[in-house]
Amino acid sequence: MTGSGLDGDFGGTFPFEARYIQVADDVRMHYVDEGPRDAPPLLFVHGNPTWSYLWRKPIEALAGRGRRCVAFDHMGFGRSDKPPQLYRYTLQAHVNNAAALIEELDLRDVTLVAHDWGGPIGLGAMLDRSDRLRDAVLVNTWAWELPSFVPSFIRELRAEGLGELLVLGGNLFVESIPGGMARRDPDPVMMEAYRAPFPDYWSRIGMLAAQRDIPFTERDRSSALMGSIHERLHELDVPVTLVWGMRDPVFQPVFMEQWRELFPDARVVELTDAAHFVPEDRPDAVIDAL
Repeated sequence: MTGSGLDGDFGGTFPFEARYIQVADDVRMHYVDEGPRDAPPLLFVHGNPTWSYLWRKPIEALAGRGRRCVAFDHMGFGRSDKPPQLYRYTLQAHVNNAAALIEELDLRDVTLVAHDWGGPIGLGAMLDRSDRLRDAVLVNTWAWELPSFVPSFIRELRAEGLGELLVLGGNLFVESIPGGMARRDPDPVMMEAYRAPFPDYWSRIGMLAAQRDIPFTERDRSSALMGSIHERLHELDVPVTLVWGMRDPVFQPVFMEQWRELFPDARVVELTDAAHFVPEDRPDAVIDAL
């Protein structure tokens, strides 16, 4: 279920070989694996509405410096398959798929690099494999129930009818990517790459599902799992680095402070010239942190 141009390299900006693993009977998950196989791996985990393309500049730079770079697309995103059933897109499903990749590639001594939904998904997969985790770099992400001050549009898109109209019909999440960047004149090639996985109504279901799976209260479907991930974070005895876009309209600096409470010894990189999509605004800062 790929859109026109999705298998291309987008003007040479994503020249990496496409690889796949089977994570369910009807779901192939796409990933890239660049750099020497015997080097400690960097595991890049994207969020909503991006895909492994988000990490292209760190992958190119760091693989060229002898680091192994693995980045995958969640089910429903990028080049991975997109089942049409909304109910299948849960935090647990995404955690299971990430864990399957870690096991299939036998990744050890891992540096987890996580953005947005990649935080709870990547951390959720690594908590049961903490012996494989070397350190973590967290980029404008979270792993707990979201507080009440989250912007109203985040909640509105969860509504029946309105969410379908805006997300599935209008591809709102992808088209609003520039609003989550510090620079509002995005590269047309970049936007082509982010639109490519979502050419039509049903191809966008993973984005809507991710929005509706955010746990705001203990009654929400993924609340228990998110709560478990949050409670178990103290088990991670590894170095943590926070790379934070301080102009993020959703993951505001208070989220960064919550991470600092969890990991008081974390190294912190505050970027006053970056918003939500830090790997787009300041890929150099992500590369330097790694």
